[in-house]
Amino acid sequence: MAIVRWNPWNLSSLLDDDFDVPTLPIFNRLGQGLNIYETEDAITAEAALPGLSEDQIDVTVGDDGVVRISGASKQDEEEKNKRRYFMSSMSQNFNYSFRLPDGVVSDKEPEAVFDNGVLRLKFAKAEQRPPKKITVKVTNKK
Repeated sequence: MAIVRWNPWNLSSLLDDDFDVPTLPIFNRLGQGLNIYETEDAITAEAALPGLSEDQIDVTVGDDGVVRISGASKQDEEEKNKRRYFMSSMSQNFNYSFRLPDGVVSDKEPEAVFDNGVLRLKFAKAEQRPPKKITVKVTNKK
């Protein structure tokens, strides 16, 4: 399966069961974006997750090749003024999912690095072998 550019105006793709399209960033207040690109030796996914720590992020890869990046952020602020108690809290959840294309090494754990609010997942690609040539023998010549 090839990586396909996501078109936010193609609403028919939202109903697909294959999870080929990343989660809509419209409904995702915390997530600032998900970029997936391919190099000669790897498939790399970068998710912008500003203000989070690594313990607030959960990454799973299912047997079906679907990668899920999810988590939550909660910030609490407290103010005590005179006789009243005021507490303001902000809670945000995020969820990205995408399917890995064919050709990714499934038995090797991906490299995961979280640096400056960007989670980078690097999945190694399997070595591409050229197709094997098969010679055809004719058994019945006239």
